[in-house]
Amino acid sequence: MNPTAPSQKVIDCLQVILDATASKNYELFTTVGDAGYKASITQKMFDDVSEQLASRLQKGYSITYFGDLKQGNCQIYLWKLTFEDGGDEFVAHMTMNGDKVAGIFIE
Repeated sequence: MNPTAPSQKVIDCLQVILDATASKNYELFTTVGDAGYKASITQKMFDDVSEQLASRLQKGYSITYFGDLKQGNCQIYLWKLTFEDGGDEFVAHMTMNGDKVAGIFIE
């Protein structure tokens, strides 16, 4: 069974996050988030993740949608992040609160 694709708004938010991470642009990264997201993900935290992922993202990647979960008032979207370099893959776990990102976790 294939999961129903997320809305374009959700896809756009993930793309902004990945683009911001690839370009190490914290200001861009914060544009899609709600107040809690902006307060909880510090510049240092963002820089640490960008340092690890930016070069891999810049070389190319693809995303595969896994599905979504409802938890409380939020919707959580899950994607597989596969890199062109053939290295380790990651799961991106993005929480949406309405039309804003409430959290992002890439593991």
